[in-house]
Amino acid sequence: MQVKDAIRILVEATGDLQGVSFKDVVEVTSNHKLYPISFEQQEDKELIESLTTSCKHFLALCNKTKRRFFGNRINEVSKAIENELVEEIRKTGLKTNILGATGYPDIELKDNYGRVTYLEIKISSKTEASSLRTFYYTSGKKIKSDARHLLLGLHITEEKDKYWKIEGWTLTDLSKLAVYLKAEFNASNIDIYTEQSVIEKS
Repeated sequence: MQVKDAIRILVEATGDLQGVSFKDVVEVTSNHKLYPISFEQQEDKELIESLTTSCKHFLALCNKTKRRFFGNRINEVSKAIENELVEEIRKTGLKTNILGATGYPDIELKDNYGRVTYLEIKISSKTEASSLRTFYYTSGKKIKSDARHLLLGLHITEEKDKYWKIEGWTLTDLSKLAVYLKAEFNASNIDIYTEQSVIEKS
């Protein structure tokens, strides 16, 4: 296939891939099942109760101690918030493994039944009604098990002088998520400023 033909097919396919089930995307790219949360299952009830309890305790502790997270940008405070939240999750008996490398998902959880749940943490100053893209998925290389997939959104505001306050949290089931594919051609500065392409410079 010619390169131009491949580009044309990719761009045309992007228009068709709107509102795609995230469940389908995960299962195709990782070869692992994505299970929806079912409150008819006791194991799922206990899982959600544990996560809800840890979130409530974390928010209450931050409010009680007036805990604020310092940083110029949200990305700078995300790691500190994530680490403290993980400590609260561990107190409920869930085993946590921070997956480290960039990309989805952030954390692998194991419950008392040995089941795996993947947890993505999103920290944002935008409201839940914002249409700004905040969730990205590129591959399933970090997904190693059939599992439930959850997202914990933390809403923060800059209180003063680059100190950020946690205002609230929302836990969602990603089996219900619809995603969109955006084809993007990109280049680094190394690619842009080559000897062949530079015309003039200071």
